[in-house]
Amino acid sequence: MSEPVKLPRTVRGKRPEFFVTAGVGDALSRVMVLAQELTVLRERLDSAEVIMARHGIALAAEIESLELDEGMLKSREAWRQSFYDRLFYLAAQRRAELEQRQTRASFDQTIDEIARGD
Repeated sequence: MSEPVKLPRTVRGKRPEFFVTAGVGDALSRVMVLAQELTVLRERLDSAEVIMARHGIALAAEIESLELDEGMLKSREAWRQSFYDRLFYLAAQRRAELEQRQTRASFDQTIDEIARGD
């Protein structure tokens, strides 16, 4: 089975800034991603607790005694990495944009500007 192709998801052009202090928008974006995940998690956990109680299963005790196999651990790690990719999406995109600007020509131009005192 081949690995899925991951296409870059980037937006060209300047991003709107809604806050005077740099980075506040990025931090807010991360908080919103976390809030979305927490909301979904809480609703699913509540549903699971209700269903389990109807069937006489003590969910909390079952969770505490659960032992994960290697496949389950790998699956959780893959999800975690996907989550972090979404959480730090803007920071990764900005880094990629900065890296693309780092060319030999831009380096030489910066050295020339420094030498001229600009």
